[in-house]
Amino acid sequence: MPWSGSTEIAGRTKIGAVVSTEVTDQPSIPPTLSEAERAAAFRRTEPKVPRNVPLIALAVFAVLGIGGALGEHLLSSAGLNPGATAETTTSPTSVSGRPVIAPPGAASSTREVGAPLAAFMGIENRAGTASPISLVDQSGAALALAGERGSAVVVTFFNSPCQDICPVLSAELRQADTDLGPEADHVTFLTVNTDPVVLSAAPASVAAARTGLAALSNWHFLTSSLANLNKVWKAYGVSITVSPTSGLVAHNEVMYFIDPSGRLRYRATPFANESVSGVFTLPPGDISRWGEGIATYARRLLGATS
Repeated sequence: MPWSGSTEIAGRTKIGAVVSTEVTDQPSIPPTLSEAERAAAFRRTEPKVPRNVPLIALAVFAVLGIGGALGEHLLSSAGLNPGATAETTTSPTSVSGRPVIAPPGAASSTREVGAPLAAFMGIENRAGTASPISLVDQSGAALALAGERGSAVVVTFFNSPCQDICPVLSAELRQADTDLGPEADHVTFLTVNTDPVVLSAAPASVAAARTGLAALSNWHFLTSSLANLNKVWKAYGVSITVSPTSGLVAHNEVMYFIDPSGRLRYRATPFANESVSGVFTLPPGDISRWGEGIATYARRLLGATS
């Protein structure tokens, strides 16, 4: 997603220790947060500066500014600073005959609704065999990516408590399944857990029901031990961070399209708006377009025209 920073993390700043490194045991990290605890963690602010400190600082800067200006005037009047002249601020157009080009402004994190579909979804072409995925789904059954040959596969990432981009991404996947119609029988949606705290299949089944994705027979929520998940995260460029103080979990957003022969074909960058309390949303029109886009690229993998 570009990361969080450069990839979109849907508005979250990366904090805490990076979890996506080779590990064999689960690190000591805070327990998963309830919805109320998570919202409270986002509202928490740093200790306030004493009320009179800004006033004192302002007064000091004012005195220094006035003193500096007065000193400049006196020195110039005495002829000790002959180079001092009235200064006019302009926007230069050249330096040594070469045009001056201002650095570009920061790109907006909001995709233009009217942008072409590929630009809207941040589609990038990919090549090569997709990295192995062998985890356990929400029913406790083992599932491997290699076992999905013959179907187009869409791989996404969100956490089992559904506290990240999950509500938005779930709606988009449901829309995509609807848009595919009968072709959905040849498309598999795999969502990999990104929560290093909640790892078992039991909470995953709750998340499946909560998102409405449990109704889709071609969707699977995959989880496993931290070591096994970490291999998938690293292979697919997913970085997980956990705040050691608040327990908040953050990750970058990516989506992959894998063709029926097991080859990686496209990477997309999901996005959403995040509130100050950590709730992710997206306008219905954007969700609908994402759903249509997922269906479009999945259909291309099946060899159909879009």
